[in-house]
Amino acid sequence: MNLIFDIGANIGQFAQKCLEEQEGCKVICVEPNPELAVKLNNRFATENVEVLDCLVSTNNDEEIDFYISNADTISTANLDWINNSRFSHNHVWYQPIKKKTINIDRLIKLHGSPDLIKVDVENYELEVIQGLSSKQKKICFEWAEETFDKTHEVCLYLKNLGYNEFGYLNNDEYLKEPEVYTELENMDLYDDIVKERKSRFGMIWVK
Repeated sequence: MNLIFDIGANIGQFAQKCLEEQEGCKVICVEPNPELAVKLNNRFATENVEVLDCLVSTNNDEEIDFYISNADTISTANLDWINNSRFSHNHVWYQPIKKKTINIDRLIKLHGSPDLIKVDVENYELEVIQGLSSKQKKICFEWAEETFDKTHEVCLYLKNLGYNEFGYLNNDEYLKEPEVYTELENMDLYDDIVKERKSRFGMIWVK
């Protein structure tokens, strides 16, 4: 893979894995937490990584509320995640900051067509994916039981763009792909989702 979009880059663990396993690749890290964006720039100062301190969403050049948590991995632009996720009762989110948006289509226009788009944005995945208007190569995005209705919407949106191979992982092993891809209707992940349980999560891959 030559070009990877890391949307929701956090502290750069996924990007680091990409650099280690995909020789010569370039990673575009998008991270709306300004403190983490600075850390990413410092971490990858000598690497083929570009860091964007903004929020990926459906439309460009809007200002969206972004809520930073005391656990930076669960910061989000989605209020339902704050109020109803498995983390709602044991974490806090601070007053929102305004972040300027960019969508995936513009990222493609600026940087080229990516070999992989990774999206991990705490129940804001649908809004991110809706900013893509054409089929690219591979996409992977986070799913969680309690937000699986939106996960299904993401899958339907991608199917309508022309993606027809879907696979999933329980938990998240960076860059690991599913062993099995099927049509969306045959993906057996749907057989064991209990939204009230709020325990299972992982990554869905499409191509």
